[in-house]
Amino acid sequence: MRSPTFSPRPDTRAATGRDARGRSIGVIASASVGRAVVTAAGHDEPPDGREHRLWLMRPGARPRSLGLLDGDTPLVATGVERSATSLAVTVEPDGGSAQPTGQPVVQLSLKSVGFGE
Repeated sequence: MRSPTFSPRPDTRAATGRDARGRSIGVIASASVGRAVVTAAGHDEPPDGREHRLWLMRPGARPRSLGLLDGDTPLVATGVERSATSLAVTVEPDGGSAQPTGQPVVQLSLKSVGFGE
């Protein structure tokens, strides 16, 4: 199966967030098409049996998984609702979970890239 692609639109914007330990999350997103390319850097390999998962955070709704972050490989996220307020990375059991099982290790507000309005 081919991965979805991301073609820039006039409203495409970029943002990066970094925590005190230097872990970062970056996004290039277009609210008009509900797509984003997400990267993570500075994250240690999760312990055996664990994985980094990316979550879409929305007001009044449960977090929704956007997929697994595999090292420095960018993740193309589709179906990113305009109401989304942030992206969060958590460490989850292999195979994923229906909802985050712990606090985000890093989180990025999406307001500066046109979401959360």
